[in-house]
Amino acid sequence: MRISQEIRILDLLAHRDAEFLRIQECEEKIRQILGGADFPFPAPPVELPSASRKGRPWQPEGIALPQPSKKSDRRKTTPAKQENTVPALAPLDPGKENAYRLVFHDRGETKVSYLQNLHQLKEMLSLACETFHIDCIETVDFRQLDDYTVVRRLL
Repeated sequence: MRISQEIRILDLLAHRDAEFLRIQECEEKIRQILGGADFPFPAPPVELPSASRKGRPWQPEGIALPQPSKKSDRRKTTPAKQENTVPALAPLDPGKENAYRLVFHDRGETKVSYLQNLHQLKEMLSLACETFHIDCIETVDFRQLDDYTVVRRLL
């Protein structure tokens, strides 16, 4: 799978996360209308493909993903390698932040993606490709694609 395909998938996953956020907000508003009672309505009538996972997980081809390091590897890490990591990566603060905003270049084109999962963010940072480069990572209070407030800048 090419990097452009992976980026399109990540964009679609970010779009899916944004839609799940909208669903969560709607259900929370319904809960507030009901005076804080549990959400009494049935689950959505659509079965998601991700709910019935089968087989082995997908593994990208031709992209260098980080391998689990051993204690001996950690001691050999040079300061130059440590500069490439982002030390401020932490889970989102649920009271203030609800997404990570990534600005990146893919084959000369600037793109923006929103992620909610810290693991996905770390995977994006680990991509090693000549045509892909992350310019900026921020935590945001995300409402819609063009409606967000930057809370923190991480990179």
